[in-house]
Amino acid sequence: MKVTTYRATSKYLVVALLSGCLSVMVYANSQTQRLPPGLQPFTPTRIDWLTTTLQASLRDEELDTNGYTLQIATPDPETILIYVRYQANVNREAMNISIDAARSVIQTTSRGYGWDSWVKIREDIQLAKKQ
Repeated sequence: MKVTTYRATSKYLVVALLSGCLSVMVYANSQTQRLPPGLQPFTPTRIDWLTTTLQASLRDEELDTNGYTLQIATPDPETILIYVRYQANVNREAMNISIDAARSVIQTTSRGYGWDSWVKIREDIQLAKKQ
């Protein structure tokens, strides 16, 4: 009699555990599906993260004031691009100082993440087209 009771209790316990796990999985899945698109989880790539971080701290769009714009982009999964467009009357010394500073910040930031072994830095510096 005790063996039969033990087996019956074990079956109920297993069924209870399985149904509890199933309930948790169904609840978690339904919560994910109800989130609006802007709240859906997203994990950026390393290069996306680095580009966004650098763009936020280095971007300079003062073409009228400084005579140049400086943007950060990524042309491929291992390269950070310093994208500069300048006017003919730009102070070249000031622009070059900004480009050198951007390169230094990129190196320091990628080193801080431990990514300096694979991050490459390129520059695209051109005279801005007249609008």
